[in-house]
Amino acid sequence: MARVRSLEEAEAHISSLTFRVGELERVLSDHAQRFDTLQTPLFKRIWFRIDGWPGQCDLNGTRAWRPWHRRH
Repeated sequence: MARVRSLEEAEAHISSLTFRVGELERVLSDHAQRFDTLQTPLFKRIWFRIDGWPGQCDLNGTRAWRPWHRRH
């Protein structure tokens, strides 16, 4: 547990934690989407591949932006 001595230190600590929680939520969401993709039935994955999705199942790779998806 962090101890703060002033209101300014508390505000800095809160903003740091808020940023870190936001980053954690983003990473968790990204991983959840990648694992959901692996649970997709084979015929749908084949269709997605034909439609232009990348074919590899590299969960740690960079994600290519697809025009039909929102940017985060």
